[in-house]
Amino acid sequence: MSYNILPQSGSASVKVRLNIREQPSASSTLLGTLEPNTKLTFDAVVNNGDSINGNAVWYRDLQGHYLWSGGVTEVVTSTAAQKYAASALPPILPPGINLQNLDLPVTNSRCIRATQWLKNNFGTQINSAITNTQFPPELLYAIACQETAIYWIKWIDDQDPAEILGRCIFDASGDINGSRSVFPRNTAAFIERFGQDKADLLIKEANITRAWRGWGEKQWVYAGYGIFQYDLQFVLTDPDFFFQKKWYNIEDCITKVVNELQDKQQKYPNDLFNIVKAYNGSGTNAINYARNVFQFLEWIGNGV
Repeated sequence: MSYNILPQSGSASVKVRLNIREQPSASSTLLGTLEPNTKLTFDAVVNNGDSINGNAVWYRDLQGHYLWSGGVTEVVTSTAAQKYAASALPPILPPGINLQNLDLPVTNSRCIRATQWLKNNFGTQINSAITNTQFPPELLYAIACQETAIYWIKWIDDQDPAEILGRCIFDASGDINGSRSVFPRNTAAFIERFGQDKADLLIKEANITRAWRGWGEKQWVYAGYGIFQYDLQFVLTDPDFFFQKKWYNIEDCITKVVNELQDKQQKYPNDLFNIVKAYNGSGTNAINYARNVFQFLEWIGNGV
């Protein structure tokens, strides 16, 4: 049976000894029980589970297990979850994934402040770009919070928004510690392929950003460009974005992130979490990236 799993975070108080099931069904595998007066925290609701006494609503806990709603009372739900429930691709966490023990680049208050700045300055362009997609605009704000807000949040009171876009040049990992694994692995690899003149163009831009951050110059070609950090690996197929400095233009930046998300959606058509995970890459780091983005989505839904 296919269950309707809707994003709805909240909490409730268990009023009777309540079974924990693998699926929202009384015949599903019994995994344990909760005693009366235990607090239940949930992240999703199923409205077509096994009907017990005429009640087919079940809650999914943070471990991805299910409990019948008839066994709880004092239910409190999140307005943010209600907001996103209407989205074509609601932010539903997969079973076993939670938003605990996150390593976030910005705090709740900075996330909200960054989002408000993005909405005030680029909200029209973002709304236009996602009109014919299944992505809420809040997703782009959340990705920006994950990717770059830690840096430009310090500039928004004093600098022009267009110039801030241009200064979003980050990630020198290839030259700092050699940890970059894709082309160009470092500045030398870039110069070998594209020459010194092209490298000097990007080095000059990176050094302006370094000056904004209070740092001295380096002869490094950085790897991330724009508020969503379009990666320099794409210079092989999309050189104009880098050599014509298109990261200064918000429409170009938005187009890149939306296209990439739509590409990942081909593999995960109804799974926003795995779309975001694949947008970043694979493995544990990508899972944590998606968890962070989902936390920002929740904060943005509550706070903006």
